[in-house]
This record gives sequence, structure tokens and C-alpha cells, in this order.
Amino acid sequence: MEEEELKVSKNLLKTLTVDTRIDILKTLEKRPMTASELSRKLGKHVTTVSEHLDILKSSDLVERVERPGRKWVYYKLTKPAQKILHPTSYRWSFVLFVTFFAFISGWYFLSVNAIPGSPLYISKKAIENFQLLLITDNLQRAQLHIQHAETRLEETKQVVGAGKTGLVAGVVEDYQQEMEKAKKEIQIAKQTKRDVVPILETVSESTAKHSAIMKNLAVRKPEVADQIQPALVTSEESREMAIQDLENITGTSYQEIKKWLFQNNTSCSIVLS
Repeated sequence: MEEEELKVSKNLLKTLTVDTRIDILKTLEKRPMTASELSRKLGKHVTTVSEHLDILKSSDLVERVERPGRKWVYYKLTKPAQKILHPTSYRWSFVLFVTFFAFISGWYFLSVNAIPGSPLYISKKAIENFQLLLITDNLQRAQLHIQHAETRLEETKQVVGAGKTGLVAGVVEDYQQEMEKAKKEIQIAKQTKRDVVPILETVSESTAKHSAIMKNLAVRKPEVADQIQPALVTSEESREMAIQDLENITGTSYQEIKKWLFQNNTSCSIVLS
């Protein structure tokens, strides 16, 4: 039995190295959907979504639901997928933890500095995805997405420095996705009446640095300026959103918030106390 679970875990590990598959699983948490519905919600081409669904199906994470008399084919989560997304039982939590630990113990130090195009890069992304799977708190997930976005930014500098400018667009798109996911987690936390002021301050500070780094890179390497531009737009829009939310929540201008924080050298959450 243990040997079978180990095989399943290895298969899961390989399957969950792709962000789009994680997004599909989380979207299917709400209800069964067709490939076309998933395509619209995720902003991916239906052929791409179908390919990922086939892989998830072969890993026993989704199943097809064909309703008699209807031409549409729906996909829904299997029980193993539900347990992975919500490992409430000790047994499944332990299995996921052991698998994750076994994976990172063998590959972490080799893959942590891997850049796009490297054979170890897929391992690096797998570690990031498992980190997200093991966290259920929205604010913690938002923080992790911001960290991953900063990693993508560092990778952008590395691939440019290595002369691999053809990889810049893909890394930039990943940066944008991480920041968008962070904003979604923050919005969910806001809807559940969580204190989002500290994470908004993190976004405002982080994106200011992100924008400065990207502008500097575009000046030093004009040949990649156009490829970097979408990430710069995402960074500045994220900062504007964070500042607007901070001002709305605290009833104070952002400049006053920054002045108060500088004088007190403390967290923005105290503004609300």
C-alpha cells in the first residue's frame, strides 16, 4: 500500500509543476465546468485547457461527467484532488508533507537558483506550487505570490544578463500572473473582513521597488524594454490599487501614512488602532 501511495505522490508531483493545472483545480472547486467555461475563466485557449485536463484526468485529479442527452462534457474534482486542496485528515496531510519534504530535500539546493531554460527550473516551480498548496490562509498566500513575483523579477535580470532575451516575455508573463493572484487573494481577504492593511503596505512598497528595477533594466538593456513593459504596467497598477485601498480603509492620505510610519518605524496596521 505504501509503495502505491509513493507512486501516486510522484505522479502528483509531476502533474502539479504547472501553474495552469493548479488554477484549473482551484476553479473546479466551485462547481463542475466544461473546458470552454474553464477557458473563459482562466483566459487560456480551450485547446490548452483541454490538454491540461487530459493530464489531470490521467493523474486521477479530475473526472469527466457526461450527462445523457447533452452534448457538453463537464469536468469535476475527484476525491483525491479535494483532499490535496483541503488536506483536513492527518493521513493526507502527512502524505503530502512527506512527499514535499522528500522532493525538496533532494532538489531544493540544486534548483533554488535555477533560471528559465535550465533543466532544474521545473523543480523550482514545483516547489513553489507545493508551498502554495500547503497554505490555506489568503493573506499568507498573497504574501507568497508577491515573493514569487520578486523571484520572477530576479530571473528576468538573470536571463537578460545571460543573453537569453528570448525567455524574457515568458518570465514577464509569470510575474504578471503572480501579482494578479496576490491581488485576488487580498480581495478575498477583504470580502471576509480580514485586516488587509499590512499586506497592502507590502504591495505598495514592493511594487515601487519592482518598477524601479524594471525601469533601470529597460534603460540598461533597451532591446528588452518592450518585453518588460507589460510587467511594469502590472506593477504600477498594483501599486495604485494598494494605495487607493489603503487610503479608503484608513481614511488617510498615503503620504500621511508613509510619514506616520517613518516617524514611528512600525507597521501600517497600527494606523487603524
